[in-house]
Amino acid sequence: MINDNSVYAELDKIFAEKQRKATAKSLAIEEILFNDSNYLSAYNSYNSARFEVSKAKFNGDKQAEKSFTEEMKNFKAEMDKIISNYGYSSKDFKPDFECKICKDTGTLEDGKRCKCYKKALSNLTLKTLGIENKKLPSFKKATFKDLNNLEKIYDKMYDYCQKFPNTDKNIVIAGTVGAGKSYLAGCIANEILSKGYNAVFISACELNSVLIKYHTAKIDDKGAYLDLLINCDLLIIDDLGSEPIYKNVTEEYLLMIVTERTIKGNPFIITTNLEQEQLLDRYGDRTLSRLNDKRHGVFIQIKGEDLRRKK
Repeated sequence: MINDNSVYAELDKIFAEKQRKATAKSLAIEEILFNDSNYLSAYNSYNSARFEVSKAKFNGDKQAEKSFTEEMKNFKAEMDKIISNYGYSSKDFKPDFECKICKDTGTLEDGKRCKCYKKALSNLTLKTLGIENKKLPSFKKATFKDLNNLEKIYDKMYDYCQKFPNTDKNIVIAGTVGAGKSYLAGCIANEILSKGYNAVFISACELNSVLIKYHTAKIDDKGAYLDLLINCDLLIIDDLGSEPIYKNVTEEYLLMIVTERTIKGNPFIITTNLEQEQLLDRYGDRTLSRLNDKRHGVFIQIKGEDLRRKK
């Protein structure tokens, strides 16, 4: 069983540990230095001189300001020499945060969540849901993009990534087995993640598994199962149509997810081997209508032979 509280509580522990590790080294070095009487004397003298500089500036005393500024430089040089004797540098006093933007707090100055927090939340939630952490391909290594007329499509999708998140376009990529749909979708996910956004790449079978858990969960626990899928920056559902259909689950919750994401302006990308009529028969006209909604998305048809046979 999982719930929102357990996921966020675990995330709080993770970020608290990040901060502890980032500051541990600098605090240890400070303790060593402040136990050195010579360093402590130079440190106090430096701060006294800095105070006098501020006072001189306030009083408009240029001569005093210049004199105390020179003292500051001398005491700073003395401090740096002592630090160097211990085998450290002034940089070692600065905590080595993994995220330089939020300093491992997960929160920005305006109160919004940092991109690193969103990514960590995504990874932790996927792990909790039992979703495999996939190794994704990249546009730079897309060796088959010149086959099956995919070069223009790859260029358009790369451009889509560069404009992200300034787009609310949903994308459905359809085509025959092995035509390159999943590879292309993986490249998109990788590029979006590299830009610091929260992209979730999930197979249709994995999605079905999450939907079953959501369907059978207690009311208080349901939110944890779909929150990420509805609110992540980009959701990619790979190989739609390969999953088994569960009554009152697959069709209904898929419709709910794509509808909620469209309303919120959170784009999704779906790859499928199915034709339009097959999608209609399998998921119903309401879902197909969402997938074909030209106001919010595009339908891309990839035609060609199985690229995997050309490796």
